[in-house]
Amino acid sequence: MNLDDLTQEVRAISTDPAVQGFADQLAAWKGSSATAEGLAVALDRYIGNAWVGSTQDHERLFALWSEFRRDRIAAIHGMTMNERLYSFSLLDQFYSSGDSDRQAMYGKLHASVA
Repeated sequence: MNLDDLTQEVRAISTDPAVQGFADQLAAWKGSSATAEGLAVALDRYIGNAWVGSTQDHERLFALWSEFRRDRIAAIHGMTMNERLYSFSLLDQFYSSGDSDRQAMYGKLHASVA
């Protein structure tokens, strides 16, 4: 599951404003300067402080987020750059951008430039 897939699955959980706000933050991350680990911190804080009206919706949101955080964010240092770009739905943006934007994405995805 990549970031765009996660965003769509979260949106499909419920129309609850807290759930939709979580999805909005996922989508907004791609255009921000926050790193992948910054995304984890921000959304862990969000999910810990937001009130989701249904326990079932909260559990589903938490399960999806936990899986993504474990499989993508925690594992980021063992991935190639293309795997990172795919996981965070940045492939098209990376390959259509200039050098300075690419450098920013390297930092965003915790990659060193060789």
